[in-house]
Amino acid sequence: MLELTRLGIHMGLRGLGFRMLLLATMALLGMALLAGNFSGRQQLTVTLDVAFSGMRVVLLLMALVWVQDLLARDIERKSVYFVLAYPVARWQFLLSRLFAVAGLCGMSLLFIGAAFWILLYFFGSSYAQMRPPALGWSYWLVLLGMWLDLLVIAAFALLLATVSTTPFLPFLLGLAFALAARGMGPTIDYLRGERSDPLHEQFFSPLLKHAYVWLPDLSRLDWRVLSLYDIPPEPLAMVTATLNALAYIIALTGLATLVFQRRNFT
Repeated sequence: MLELTRLGIHMGLRGLGFRMLLLATMALLGMALLAGNFSGRQQLTVTLDVAFSGMRVVLLLMALVWVQDLLARDIERKSVYFVLAYPVARWQFLLSRLFAVAGLCGMSLLFIGAAFWILLYFFGSSYAQMRPPALGWSYWLVLLGMWLDLLVIAAFALLLATVSTTPFLPFLLGLAFALAARGMGPTIDYLRGERSDPLHEQFFSPLLKHAYVWLPDLSRLDWRVLSLYDIPPEPLAMVTATLNALAYIIALTGLATLVFQRRNFT
């Protein structure tokens, strides 16, 4: 299984996705710098906030592309037959693909995160603000939350790839899942706020309240405020969010394994 994981990582690095990642990183660096320069105050904070938002979008697309390339297209092209002909269990093959996507997401996150850290380090040396962002362990803790977020989405896309006969379905539904899971928490907070319409709160709140049963709240893994405003972490909330994400990853991967074990490829 380790060898299959290594091969999957090499396939992802050689594919079109990694070149797209390099171009997206350069574009994000430019966008973050422009956003900070156009800001009237808190220039470093605005730059870092735009960087975090861009990283979440770019790496989400990359994770879905890698799931599609490493599993969905293998099933469509029937090249999975040759792999399964070897003495490798189906669950080992499936887990190796998930581990490969997790490794690619982790390496990409470290690559982009290091690029922005270097940018802010040198950019921050020439600009001083009253409360600069924290670029120590808080910054890397934010990246850890992003990685867990990507793993949940990748596990969901992996489950879709095991049941789908259309290669683009995991990408499209995975994108919809990510948008819904990331937006559920802010939507509920808005409906419960003072500015919300009472009619909207009455209509949507019961639906969203039950959505926690089947949809994870990925907004709880967005820990950017720790780095943006140098706020001390809340260990209980962060541990709860981490355990919730791990539970969803295990559950979705288990369902994907059961489906893949029973799927007829003939």
